[in-house]
Amino acid sequence: MLDKIEIVILSGFLGSGKTTLLQNLLAQEQQRNRKVAVLMNEIGQVSIDRNLLNDHTPLEEIINGCICCTSKTQLENALLTLYVQEKPDVIYIEGSGIAHPMEIYDACLSPVIAQNIIVKSIITVVDGNIWSGKHTLSLRIQKLLEEQIRYADQIVINKVDLLTSGQYNQIVEDTKQLNPHAMQHMTTFSRLNVVDIINRDQKSLLSHEKLHVTEHLHVSSLTYTFDKPINRDLFIKWLEQLPVSVYRIKGFLKFLDDVNSIALFQYAFGVPFFYREEMNLPLNLVIIGENLAKDLLKEQLNQLEQY
Repeated sequence: MLDKIEIVILSGFLGSGKTTLLQNLLAQEQQRNRKVAVLMNEIGQVSIDRNLLNDHTPLEEIINGCICCTSKTQLENALLTLYVQEKPDVIYIEGSGIAHPMEIYDACLSPVIAQNIIVKSIITVVDGNIWSGKHTLSLRIQKLLEEQIRYADQIVINKVDLLTSGQYNQIVEDTKQLNPHAMQHMTTFSRLNVVDIINRDQKSLLSHEKLHVTEHLHVSSLTYTFDKPINRDLFIKWLEQLPVSVYRIKGFLKFLDDVNSIALFQYAFGVPFFYREEMNLPLNLVIIGENLAKDLLKEQLNQLEQY
């Protein structure tokens, strides 16, 4: 069985140093002889950051839109393209400055390839000066900055050379309050050792099962593959009893009342949607939520196949 392709998500507000971090990490990956691919998201109609990468790095771009809004489907397609055509060891995804890391995480888990990837790390880059002056920003942007920190497993506090000791201490305290589980890095020019990402699992909680980034985030995913069609009514009843901590489900299903077609299924905020899918796709169901009771969910889904 092939090793899963690692996904590293780079998050952070505009101008925080994400692209510089990406350049640093790519250079180190090259030294380690790992095959790397990159997926970049630009808000504008023209890509600027692609010119900062070398020509040998496989690259997919999403421009003129944010992953967190209209471009989630584009991200899924771009990720699938890199997976099929390049088969890299790791894919780095640089989100736009206004992207929410959980939206990127959600988009990564396409049911088509969810079994073949692992989200290794979500790294948020924080511009020390922007954080110190965040009170001058709109409340919506302040909330976004906090969310980008809250849902990371590694926080890079960048441009620390420009901070006073008071600003430095305040940022450390603020980020720890927002996310006490994340590993913190204090940097200038986004200098981060790639080994801190690759060995993240081995560096924390070695004697426990909570080794994956999503355990640190309290957000995780479960991919379940159905072997046969299931009862539609029973599936809907199962959805109705799910806890609110399950906030996203997506996948492909076959139902007993229509065994000749496949249904594309989407579930968000407790509302299910079914669409007829023309292609023959694997019957994978991806569940995303906080503190998932994975064993129980697997048992329940398995029972649906018994009817």
